[in-house]
Amino acid sequence: MDGTGLSDDRLLSRAELAELAGVMRPAVTNWQRRYEDYPEPVRTGETELFSLRAVLRWLDSRQIPSRARASDEPIGFTYADRMRRNLVASDGARQGAAALSGEAAGSGPLSDEEERARQLAQLLGPMADAVRGGASMTDYLALLLSLVFLQVSGSPRSVSLPRPVRARSRTATAALLQEIGEAADEALRLRGVPPGMRTAIVRLEPREYGDVVEVVRLTDGLGIDEFRQLVDEFGSRAALPSGEFFTPRAVVRLMRDAAIGDEDSARRVYDPYARAGEMLDGVAERLGGVVPLTLRGESPQRGTLRLAGMNLALHGIPVELEAGTAAPWNERAWPKGHRADLILTNPPFNAHGAVPKPREGIDWPYGPPPPGSPAFAWLQHVLVSLKDEGRAGVVMPVSAGTSTDVREREIRSRLVEDGAVECIVALPPQLFSGAQVSVCLWFLRSSAAVREEILFVDARDLGDKATRGPRVLSDEHVGAVTKTVQAWRRGTGFRIGRQSAGHLAVAAPLEAVRAAGYSLSPADYVDRWMSTASPADAVTEAAATERELAEARRRTKAVDGAVDALSYGPLPSATVRSYDGLPHDWRRVPLGELVDIMAGPSYTRLPAEVRSAAGDLRVVMPKHLREGRIDDRGMEKVSVDVARALARFRLSPGDILCVRSGAQMPPALVEKAQDGWLFSTNLLRLRALEMEGEPLVLPGYLLAYLSLPETAHWLKEYARGTAVPSLSAATLALLPVPLPPLAQQRRISAALDAVDAQITAHRELIQAATHHRSTLAAHLLTGVLVPE
Repeated sequence: MDGTGLSDDRLLSRAELAELAGVMRPAVTNWQRRYEDYPEPVRTGETELFSLRAVLRWLDSRQIPSRARASDEPIGFTYADRMRRNLVASDGARQGAAALSGEAAGSGPLSDEEERARQLAQLLGPMADAVRGGASMTDYLALLLSLVFLQVSGSPRSVSLPRPVRARSRTATAALLQEIGEAADEALRLRGVPPGMRTAIVRLEPREYGDVVEVVRLTDGLGIDEFRQLVDEFGSRAALPSGEFFTPRAVVRLMRDAAIGDEDSARRVYDPYARAGEMLDGVAERLGGVVPLTLRGESPQRGTLRLAGMNLALHGIPVELEAGTAAPWNERAWPKGHRADLILTNPPFNAHGAVPKPREGIDWPYGPPPPGSPAFAWLQHVLVSLKDEGRAGVVMPVSAGTSTDVREREIRSRLVEDGAVECIVALPPQLFSGAQVSVCLWFLRSSAAVREEILFVDARDLGDKATRGPRVLSDEHVGAVTKTVQAWRRGTGFRIGRQSAGHLAVAAPLEAVRAAGYSLSPADYVDRWMSTASPADAVTEAAATERELAEARRRTKAVDGAVDALSYGPLPSATVRSYDGLPHDWRRVPLGELVDIMAGPSYTRLPAEVRSAAGDLRVVMPKHLREGRIDDRGMEKVSVDVARALARFRLSPGDILCVRSGAQMPPALVEKAQDGWLFSTNLLRLRALEMEGEPLVLPGYLLAYLSLPETAHWLKEYARGTAVPSLSAATLALLPVPLPPLAQQRRISAALDAVDAQITAHRELIQAATHHRSTLAAHLLTGVLVPE
């Protein structure tokens, strides 16, 4: 613990570590890349966090170079010393802010959700290193999964696990691990799932008995949501091959919600390749307690089948799990007595042993798949496993929809003509951590009625790419695609073309599918320029962009006239000049004599945790300085209480902001709309000094001078530091500024303002013309509008 009552085992991001260590964020990344002994990160979803305790221990031996030490940091001062000092100040400020809001520091109870998140962070952070020793992270995750499973499922043996005692022998530690493993295996056996958790758990090498007891304590209270997160963590850590990696939760939700209607009659649900049970888990999450469910899954992988058994047992829903094969059609006849209402599955495309074999005496319903192509064998296995009017969602490789193999094309044609194919959704690339293959979702049905069209959805542009790891589909994107599918299926609210989230959708008639050689790739049916408008709407949209373009032309013409009216003349040759060439009534004055220079608040006064998108007052950061102005997009805010404590760092119109360290971006002028905003740690604020009610320098004139390439070069040369240039207020105060009388400053500022307005107007003209062209192209190239 530190002196603030907060644990030094907390988990921090790279940016937070950099702020505490007084370095730029890339420095933390360089430490991690260059030094093998740098602490390993803890992954939580798509985020990587680091144990503060481990980082402090690593930095204890790394002294701050003389060029980077602050004036109050003695020789031998380490980065760990700096971080501890900043931590004390930061946590003290946090406690003060809590007191201002009426909370005693540390007294506010955490919500149940926050407490569980804290427990999980501790388990995946410092406790992982303490318990696993030389074993793998997946062995440690097996321990966590077993403990949560035993406690949530109410296993009789879970209550007999030893509680905190002071035994410290290795024998007692090994016995405790064995007891946990045996309890988990017994619970699995009782549910018909092959055991095997004990084998992984006993490989762990805890530092001491108490660490295992602490893990037992921390898993207490965790539930199904945390179990799912641990399963996902297991999948990302295990580097599973294509036949075993888990299906991302977002893909599961999309498949489930697109296949299940608002009042679905699904009762019996089947996954013929259950992996970790994530498909069945998704259905149980949606329909559990709503309709009587029976879940059935098969998997040839006993390791992941154990996870599926544990995962599904937590729902309290009847589950049948079997140790199947990678090619069930090669082992037995087509299923007859236990067909399903709903099938969701992600079968292996290239798994060894999944190659279709000839079926003696039994015909493939849509034709025998070619050797080496299990995808079409899986499709037929799914379809014959469906009840009449049942539905299925299957993850398929993109190549399955466009292959030119004669047999595969024949199977596709029969599927289409039989009405078995309802919808095809093309997903974004890089969604699966275990494979880079691009996939589509095939939604199938078993019905006597043939629908005369197939819905094709191109969602390849959706999803957010994480810095590391796979792409992620947001809840908004999942909801948008499923809404499109359901609207088409209901026959109400569906409109062809680009949809709300940006994906494309078209319901192609069977004639179009036949004409395309029975291709089932959305790319062959959706046009990326596809118009969403009727002819009348298209005329209205084109007229609106034309008016926008005309208005931009008018503004451009006006500012062009103002610039054309400007006139300039050379300084008369007889004018007396100073030694450096300035006119006699000009002076060269250090910037510090013209403006008050103030650095932004320290990180400890304005830490990341007090900033959010939901605050009261905006905070300007270096990234918001753009082309001499402040861009307010993506700004964070602080509460009124925090702003009150930082009142001296509030901005006024006419202030100028400069970057303090790092990449030197052009300065920006504060306008009336930004009055009262705060400026952040890495900025310097310049405010003109006055004499007898008049400013010594006009903000517009000074901004123009600071924006000159020659001035930028001076600032770069005088910025101290090497890898990370840093400009102090004292150094900036030395900048020599050529200063004419105020009247000339006003004329110079007015001339440059006119040219700036011209530049802005021409940019807006280009934007308006581009928008107009895009609108016309979308309608002209799809035949909604025609040239006259």
